[in-house]
Amino acid sequence: MAGYRLRPLRVGEAVGERLGPVEWSLVADADDGTVAGWASLRSWTEDDGVHLFLTHGHVRAGDRRRGLGGLLLDASEAAAARLTEQRRLGGTVMLGGNADDGEDDRAALLASRGYARIFTMVWMRREASPVPKKDLPEGIAVRNATVDDAGDLWRLAQRAWAGRPFVSLPSQDRLRDWLHRSDRSSFLVATSGERIAGFVAVHGDEVEDVAVDPDFQRRGLASALLTRALAELGGPARLRTEAHDPAGARTLYEKLGFRVATSHHRYRKPLR
Repeated sequence: MAGYRLRPLRVGEAVGERLGPVEWSLVADADDGTVAGWASLRSWTEDDGVHLFLTHGHVRAGDRRRGLGGLLLDASEAAAARLTEQRRLGGTVMLGGNADDGEDDRAALLASRGYARIFTMVWMRREASPVPKKDLPEGIAVRNATVDDAGDLWRLAQRAWAGRPFVSLPSQDRLRDWLHRSDRSSFLVATSGERIAGFVAVHGDEVEDVAVDPDFQRRGLASALLTRALAELGGPARLRTEAHDPAGARTLYEKLGFRVATSHHRYRKPLR
């Protein structure tokens, strides 16, 4: 495209801080040598075997509606195809893209290239206010997580998320490493005898995860755990959850005073 030069990201370049850890990236320079936009890819295999290449890109305001976003997206898709061949990926391979509320140009570009919106995540926020603790179900106790809980927590998460699409849970080793490095004082575990029945993990002001084993669901355990975590936090809280509320999590959060702050839309199309 006239007026832009596509090139690899240079080591130490400032835009790299915005990209974070990625598998592929490309930078677009304008005629004056300034960075007009960039694109990147990262990928993972979801629990149902689908391999997803997530495209991400940015075009600065003054360079929008000149075709640069489409050029960067084309380059991202071509890179995903090359990586698919190099890695000899089998099964279903998908391309993905995100567009938040207000990113109308990004959403329109994805739609024009055949991407379909498949789900929406919402960021929810709760302002600081008193949180009455809900009673624990009979026979349930609460304690802080330990590193040795990693295996049981991983198996609980597998059961809680079983059969759900678009899920990619961390490995048991990764979870153990995270527990080893994290502040476990904000990671609460609910137990029934020797068995872990549920947990809630908080990092800073973010509720990162709430999960209850299917055998202990619909007894008020999630509410009991979450109200304890919020009471200990003692300030504003935020979290991310599925907008379509397949497991009732959004409904629970709204009952506890969380409100939607912004929406995050995921688009996909088959790579092959």
